[in-house]
Amino acid sequence: MINLRNTNQYMHPDQQLIVSLLANNHVGIQQIYDRCAPKVLRMIQQNSGSEDDGYDMIQESLVDIYHMARDRNFQLTTSIESFVLMVAKRKWLNHLKKSKQLEVTNSEESLFNSEDDSEALYTEHLVKVEQERILMEQLNSLGERCQEIIKRCMLSKNQEKIAEALGLSYAYLRKKKSECMAKLSERMRSHPFFKLINHENKG
Repeated sequence: MINLRNTNQYMHPDQQLIVSLLANNHVGIQQIYDRCAPKVLRMIQQNSGSEDDGYDMIQESLVDIYHMARDRNFQLTTSIESFVLMVAKRKWLNHLKKSKQLEVTNSEESLFNSEDDSEALYTEHLVKVEQERILMEQLNSLGERCQEIIKRCMLSKNQEKIAEALGLSYAYLRKKKSECMAKLSERMRSHPFFKLINHENKG
């Protein structure tokens, strides 16, 4: 949830629309659609898309923004139109890349680069979502026992009760969990996504 106690007097007035989105306030959400839909539809239709594609991008963008605002103390630093349009542009560019309809050039990529804090937060959110997806993918590639131990430990910190539920000794559970986490960490480190992130951080 957004923690409005931490906002300051310079909070963007459109932040209230983010609050409306979180609260599933139909009046606020309709206001977002009314203000953002024309620009998103025009952008999509000017870039190899249909009106239906445009509405899909608006819906998907608002879902992304909802999850980002729900999971973080997100502060809007630009107008809601600018932010929704930026998110929709990124999603549409990725769609065109995947469908091989567009050979993306550096100049086209630069359209999506700005110094806006909201955009930086959104980019960080996308990285976090991808990290979580890969984590679960790699976790599910481990043996059943490792999966069970790690997933139970993710849900509860009481390892003594977990050991009892699994019919294991507390000492064995700790040893096995350590082994399983080592395997998972190694698979995460060797994944191309994390190699790229580490390379960029070093650069």
